[in-house]
Amino acid sequence: MEVIVKKFIIITVFMFLIAILISFNYLVWDREKQIESFQDISDSNNLTIDTLSEKMNNLDKLNKELETLTEDNTTTKENFSLISNENMELKKEIISKNNIIVVFKKSIDIAPMDTTIKKWVEEVNSKNYKGAEALISKNSKDATITDVVNLKEIYQSELKAIRFKTSKLFTELTDEEHIGKIQVKVVFEVDKPDSTDENKDKIPQVVFKSGDNEKYMTMELNEDTNQWLILEMTDKP
Repeated sequence: MEVIVKKFIIITVFMFLIAILISFNYLVWDREKQIESFQDISDSNNLTIDTLSEKMNNLDKLNKELETLTEDNTTTKENFSLISNENMELKKEIISKNNIIVVFKKSIDIAPMDTTIKKWVEEVNSKNYKGAEALISKNSKDATITDVVNLKEIYQSELKAIRFKTSKLFTELTDEEHIGKIQVKVVFEVDKPDSTDENKDKIPQVVFKSGDNEKYMTMELNEDTNQWLILEMTDKP
């Protein structure tokens, strides 16, 4: 009986020790799990902090760029305002100079220009187209008053006679195109060739019509000869 009791006590102690060992192992395992969990949380926190730091750096960069753009925009507005003021001053200066030019043009004596135009009329009437061409500026691009061949074809077929009636200096337009021009508004009286029922529809009216013709003669001064020459002849200024 005593032996049985001793075995029971030994078995009980052994079971108790096994239970303690199992409990200790569990506690060790649980501790390791807690440590791993804490490590994961720490790593996650570190990652979050790094991400936030990167975002903050990006925001700082964007903020600096925005400040730079704001400064550039302010500078641009200041420059635009400066240029606008300079442009207004230039416009005033141009208007002032244009007014001076108009005053100067109105004081020009057009008698020498009339002399050239009248001489041109005489040469055309006498069909001396070489002489008429000599009164045209070499800078002219007007085909109706340059090129002897054109003059013969046009003027011989549609002109019987042309007379100078009146002239007046034209200064009404002061835009960029006209401010530098010297123009004379001239009225010519034109006789067309005699017409019959057969040819009346064949008489051309390329340059002139029958009766009074109002033309704008742009004149140019030849500085070498100090003579006014015809640069252009148009129906409108």
